[in-house]
Amino acid sequence: MEPFQLPENFDTLNVDELQAQLDAGLDAFQKLGITKESDDDTITEGERIAGLITQVNERMATLGLEAASRADRAQALLDSLTPTEPEPEPEPAPEPEPAPPEAVKPDAVISPEGETVETPQPVAAAASPARRAAANAAPQVPVKARPQARTLLTAAADVPGFSTGAALDGLDAVVAAVLARCKGLPTTRIGGRDGVRQMYGAATISFDGYGDLSQKASQDDYGLVWAAGNESRLPGNSLIAAGGWCAPSTTLYDMCQYETIDGILDTPEFNVTRGGIRWTTGPDFSDIYDNCGFFLTEAEAIAGTAEKTCCMVDCPPFEEIRMDAIGLCVKTPLLVQSQYPELVRRFMEGVLVAHAHKVNKYMIDAIVAAAGPPVTGGTDETVSRALNKLDLQAIGMRYQYRMSQTQTIEVVLPFWYKALIRIDWDMQQFSREASEAAIAKWFSDRNLAPQWVYDWQDLVVDGCTVTLPDTVNVLMYPAGTWVKGTADVINVNAVYDSASLESNVYTALFMEGGILAVQKCTHTCNIELTACASGRVAAADIAACLTLGAGSAGGVAATGATAGIPGSWTPGGSTPPANVADLAAGTPNAVTALPATAWTAGQYVQTATVGGAGQAHWSGAAWVAGPAA
Repeated sequence: MEPFQLPENFDTLNVDELQAQLDAGLDAFQKLGITKESDDDTITEGERIAGLITQVNERMATLGLEAASRADRAQALLDSLTPTEPEPEPEPAPEPEPAPPEAVKPDAVISPEGETVETPQPVAAAASPARRAAANAAPQVPVKARPQARTLLTAAADVPGFSTGAALDGLDAVVAAVLARCKGLPTTRIGGRDGVRQMYGAATISFDGYGDLSQKASQDDYGLVWAAGNESRLPGNSLIAAGGWCAPSTTLYDMCQYETIDGILDTPEFNVTRGGIRWTTGPDFSDIYDNCGFFLTEAEAIAGTAEKTCCMVDCPPFEEIRMDAIGLCVKTPLLVQSQYPELVRRFMEGVLVAHAHKVNKYMIDAIVAAAGPPVTGGTDETVSRALNKLDLQAIGMRYQYRMSQTQTIEVVLPFWYKALIRIDWDMQQFSREASEAAIAKWFSDRNLAPQWVYDWQDLVVDGCTVTLPDTVNVLMYPAGTWVKGTADVINVNAVYDSASLESNVYTALFMEGGILAVQKCTHTCNIELTACASGRVAAADIAACLTLGAGSAGGVAATGATAGIPGSWTPGGSTPPANVADLAAGTPNAVTALPATAWTAGQYVQTATVGGAGQAHWSGAAWVAGPAA
């Protein structure tokens, strides 16, 4: 078979021809069957093909940008040559009686309709040929190019020098639109003593390209949330191979020059078109495993005295999650706007980056709150021992839900902890490689996907003095557990009110959007570890056994119980009380019954004690042993 090569006329190929080359390259790569045991020649050939695939992706991206640019130029040309005829003076007529306004349905979504030029998007690829190889070497079918979510910047109506809906190329164009809109506004006080307040649109930021990940009436919210967090939709069908969720939210903030959006939590996203979502986590497998099924000895079967317990399929409660509003507001002196627009631009760049990190903090705080109290890891550990505990915690999650033994577990850590790992490995008696690649390999070999984030457990920095905390918290959850819902349109406006005019100030930027965080399944672990980089390893203290510390069963203690046959513990995946006595005594937590009234006949929850001795029900006033009568 001839090796894969790009044709000599590569630069003249159109999008469809480039897609055919991309498919052929992926097919050739898959046939190599690269594994860790592959020989040098096979790996070298894979690297060569990966480089050619990258060239195809880059060429397709270039053609997409050229197509978008041509469309914008054509639209601008048509707008400039379209004559505008004055409307004739209407004949005076008596004013009719005003008709009552038509009621707007609460769920109605009004959006502008218009033609959109489709721009081909390249296949999402990892950052290096080796990671691209990992993404494409899986035994699944070749990865096809998938739609990429993107951010669109367009001009609002009545902005001097900009046609309505015209594409804005970056933040420079947004600032120019804001300034152009403000120049046409009045410069004296209007509206009497109290003045008036007006909001004038300057630009619109909209999200496009979500594909099926957009809330619509024909799809239930449950399916939407699951589709967003499904690893199989990623290149290589794996979060580790794809190198991230390819979330679209970073597109807007790439316009910044100084501050960066490094350290932003990468989560799958979906588009919310209403005020929130209603969904359910469904049954918890650990409850099904603990409470369903029975075993009888031959003697018990002959005697017919043993009880054959049955599970009841209960309708799970639906939760409603409403969107929160998040936004920012920037005021600018009129003199600065007219004489120093570069400062306005620079300030807005910093504001947008700060906004991205505020959104990041919102998401991480939501995950921390849902995880509950941290699981402590002990006081005698070092970084190396702590990493091994993360490996065991991940195995515990896979055990609890009988997941695939290679199920990816996401690990969220503060960025500075990576430096502690590097320092600890360098300090060991027989030092090991401590490069970025080596650290990434340690996690990927254990099917862990780390994210090194800002805006959580940040270092205390005072000038050149850096203070490290004594402990560090780590979040762990199966890949796709957390998804983010965002509103699809954010308005960017210049607010020009007469009250601020007296102080020569106007609102240069006002933007607001919706956001919500959803834990779609299982549970999240918050692990507290000692932050100690000493180079100490287990071999130097072989008497110390590795333990997971308090709460090492793999989840937080239950705080609620829902009636059923059997019932379930909340939050999902939480650890039930050890026995009925602990449940009644509120050890380790007081457990709230749902419903709070007396449970009906046969309903109960199962504590950690197996069998009838571990069953209890809520009488309406207290926890009582056994099922409800």
